[in-house]
Amino acid sequence: MKRETWQTKIGLIFAAAGNAVGLGNLLRFPSKVALYGGGAFMVPYFVALFLLGIPLMLIEWVIGRYAGAKGHGSMTGIIGSFFNHSYGSRVLGSIGVSIPVLIVCYYIYIESWTLGFAFLSLFGQMPQPVQSPDYKTAMEPYISFFKSYTQPSFIALVFLVITLAINWVILQRGIVKGIELTAKYGLPLLILMGIFLSFVSLSMNGWKGVEGLLFIYTPDFSKLSDPQVWLEASGQIFFTLSLGMGAIATYASYVKRNEDVVKAGLWTAAINEFVEVVIGASIAIPAAFAVFGALAVPELAKEGTFRLGFMTMPAILMSLPLGSLLSAVWFFLLFIAALTSSLALIQPFVALLEDEMRWSHSKAVNVSMLVVSAGAFLSAYVPGFIDDVDFWAGTLMLLFFGLLEIIIFVWIFGVNNFHRELNTNSFIRIPKALVYFFAVVSPVFLVILLYFWGVTKLPEVLSQTEPGVLIARAFVIFVIVLIAFFSVESRRRYLAGPHM
Repeated sequence: MKRETWQTKIGLIFAAAGNAVGLGNLLRFPSKVALYGGGAFMVPYFVALFLLGIPLMLIEWVIGRYAGAKGHGSMTGIIGSFFNHSYGSRVLGSIGVSIPVLIVCYYIYIESWTLGFAFLSLFGQMPQPVQSPDYKTAMEPYISFFKSYTQPSFIALVFLVITLAINWVILQRGIVKGIELTAKYGLPLLILMGIFLSFVSLSMNGWKGVEGLLFIYTPDFSKLSDPQVWLEASGQIFFTLSLGMGAIATYASYVKRNEDVVKAGLWTAAINEFVEVVIGASIAIPAAFAVFGALAVPELAKEGTFRLGFMTMPAILMSLPLGSLLSAVWFFLLFIAALTSSLALIQPFVALLEDEMRWSHSKAVNVSMLVVSAGAFLSAYVPGFIDDVDFWAGTLMLLFFGLLEIIIFVWIFGVNNFHRELNTNSFIRIPKALVYFFAVVSPVFLVILLYFWGVTKLPEVLSQTEPGVLIARAFVIFVIVLIAFFSVESRRRYLAGPHM
């Protein structure tokens, strides 16, 4: 059976950009900027974008197109194709399928909060605002509401089931009628809602929100000597561009053979950066600054992305005229951003089962969603599950796999071969010297990051032995083993011939 391809160029770009654009752009980024040196954070951020983000983005696009022409859409098949589909190479590639599956298990639960809060806002079920210049007093009703909602409450489980069903239905519709169609309508809607809320936030209290934007971009250059700032900035680039998890390569595997993947990759990065650096920075922090003042902003940033998105923003928006409607727009904006990302995170598993196991599309989606649903309910009920899975899949494995991609797809594939593929149908000719530069500098940068993550975070994480953490680690191992099994079992089926 012939593999699907993206129907339109704009659909391809919007789907890939929707993959990258997510909660990290609108919540994680402004928190990190405010917390780690304001404008100074942007120095390591753009260094990481140049040394890691753009190179890895192009690597995944180039290799995805190359492997897609051979019928592979998952990292199992992609890496396997470089080593004659040896068992070891396919197991190694299976890590690149396990990472997005593990991430989406907790990501989709958080996604369901955004949908739930959007509907509760729209129908007037959010707490009434408390008018107070003290942010702690103003946020108290929303903190209590968030805690009771995520216990989880019955309504939280209802919206989790609805969110899983939405993802399930869209994936069943396939690449063109499901993911591409969703992205073509969802991403423009997301950008329009984001620009509208940026205007609302910046114009608060006589445009005091603009001062908040200047506040987070005022550089504290003393922070540049702190390795943690470089780690956080680099981690943000990985998260925001969805790198090191095989999702971009999977999407790229569905392009036509003559597609200009350099242009597609640069457009994906550009749209993502616009949503992050322009829209993401202009909503939550400026709104908090306008309402609660400069001293509250670092404190709110320390509380993390959940506090900022699910407590601070509704506390601010609900106090405005048409507050319920504004709060609903905010949470629906977050939902669209999360939905386009969760679809992309599940698709590599679907591609593995469809391309390598030779299963029907429907069966591949059903099995993938059953695994994701199990992880989502564990995220809801097991304390500490989200944070622990996020560390292993969303940090350590991500950096490791990013390093692996450069080694295999540039050095083992061969710089000459990669350079030729990179420039095939490209609107701009990229010199070989630049490929050599990134092939050396990017891995060194990643090794340094892995070292510091290992030194600073690994001992702290391993010292945690609570029951919820142990359940999370058991689930991580289960998913890795399950996908490795499919990767080994599928070798025989793949080599045997066409789809059943």
